[in-house]
Amino acid sequence: MNQHTIFITSDAIGEVRRDIREDLLPLFAEIRQILEENRSLDFPGWGALGEGTVGALYRSLVDTFVRDADAALGVIRTWEGEHLRFAERNWRTAEELAVRRVSRP
Repeated sequence: MNQHTIFITSDAIGEVRRDIREDLLPLFAEIRQILEENRSLDFPGWGALGEGTVGALYRSLVDTFVRDADAALGVIRTWEGEHLRFAERNWRTAEELAVRRVSRP
């Protein structure tokens, strides 16, 4: 077999789904949790002078990062839960139909 030949199988698609579910989703969830926990700083925070400048910018950035993490989690969940499940099912059906065609007399 040519080492540059690439085969896609329904099992391979299932492995991608598992990797997303077991590795990627927990990673993004952890990142999101860290961001959430660090939305504000405990007293004295940025201090009286820094609060109005650095503190406001910091909160704005962290809020943006949390929103982005939420959006990323939503997309990744859709990949794992809908799109790749659909692809895996369709690919498996195609594999089964191909085997039936090849095995017909």
